[in-house]
Amino acid sequence: MTTDSLPVVASASRDREPRPRRWFVLALAVAVLTYSMMQTMLLPVLPALQGALHTDGIGVSWILTAYLLSGAVAAPVLGSFGDRFGHRRMLLIAMGVFVAGSIIAAVAPNLTVILVGRVLQGASTASFPLALAIVGTHLTDGTRRSATGWLSGTVGLGAGLALVIGGIIASLAPWQVLFWVGAIFGVVSMLLVAASVPAHAVHGQARVDFVGIGLLAALLVGILLVVSQASSWGITSPGIIASAVVAVLAGVALLIVERRVAAPLLDLPVLWRPTIAIGNVLAVLLGFVPYLFYVGMPLLLQTPQPVGAGMGTQATGWIMFPGTIVAFIGGRFASVLMRWMRSAWVSAIAMALIAVGAVGIALWPHDLIANIVFYAVMGLGAGIGTTVVADLIAQGAEPHELGGLLGVNGVLRTVGSSFGAPIAMLIIAGATGVHGFVALFLIAALVSVVGVVLSMCLRSGARTRGE
Repeated sequence: MTTDSLPVVASASRDREPRPRRWFVLALAVAVLTYSMMQTMLLPVLPALQGALHTDGIGVSWILTAYLLSGAVAAPVLGSFGDRFGHRRMLLIAMGVFVAGSIIAAVAPNLTVILVGRVLQGASTASFPLALAIVGTHLTDGTRRSATGWLSGTVGLGAGLALVIGGIIASLAPWQVLFWVGAIFGVVSMLLVAASVPAHAVHGQARVDFVGIGLLAALLVGILLVVSQASSWGITSPGIIASAVVAVLAGVALLIVERRVAAPLLDLPVLWRPTIAIGNVLAVLLGFVPYLFYVGMPLLLQTPQPVGAGMGTQATGWIMFPGTIVAFIGGRFASVLMRWMRSAWVSAIAMALIAVGAVGIALWPHDLIANIVFYAVMGLGAGIGTTVVADLIAQGAEPHELGGLLGVNGVLRTVGSSFGAPIAMLIIAGATGVHGFVALFLIAALVSVVGVVLSMCLRSGARTRGE
């Protein structure tokens, strides 16, 4: 990534805003890279953590779940705070909390303290919607789409890169080093943002919807606990039933409260705008379907022959790495496609590519070359799709709504991902041998086709700011 080619030209219509400085997009990309890497960097060391912390598989799984739950709440809340108090300020706060969490986890003596650190690390999930909101504030049209492509591609790049880096570090150093690496990335991102990202005038209201925040947190935590823990706790266990009841009650209360407060956390009429509503549904699909690949591919590659390839963790990471690079390229390529054709067509192409990748692996599950190629095709579609969905939200939002709407969009993608892991395991376990993997990827293809249909429902004239 060369900084000379990054889009840094502000629109003439925004002369009153401070102009972006050199390395503007790079600074935002490093913050997003930090968040995305910590989603997957710990996966290779989970077995080591289980032994080192004297816990079981359920206990160590909370290291992932804590980050997911915290991030699901942080993304829309901090995004909304950014609309009210300044996106740059909230981005620096989010990354500062992340650094604190990384240090706490690195020196943690037990699982409980690590989970505290992971909850704090989850604040970095807001970096993506906040970075996109900053881009939407300072850039317009082609430069905005190009920057969105950089940032969207970075999400996929970080997640895939971390699998390889995490595996290498795990084989050479103690697991604590992974948290120190995260802390270093967090500090670097804060320095770059402070130096390169200008502050901007705040257009939103300063009033905070604390009731809405509490109800949203209860809703998301309830949903994600049901999804992530149903298999280990049991679907009829008191914990799962209580979580489901809390989610339903919080959801109903949230709908009532958000219609009555003056400055709602979730502006429901805005969320029902066609472009934003479809963009949010597509975000769920773009969280769900790629996660079926993230779970299914490593299992397929690491399962002993003749069902799988019998590979190790590092070899699996390198097989999947080309798809990670292609996902990053897809984020950049999306901005080019959107200059040539409607966003609806670009979104449809993205979902179609994911469907092709899924069908290809389903047809040739034992062919390593096919695995590499079709996983890369999926990565290309996911990279394009993430970029076009973020641009759809930017097109449908007013400047003072952008951070909150991108936060909601991000958390919906997270919710989609949270469904991916348990559903993938359920499908794979539901059939013998390789047939479970084949069924998994065929279902991924079918869901992707639904995304193609939804994309074609987008109106030809996307809503723009000020309409």
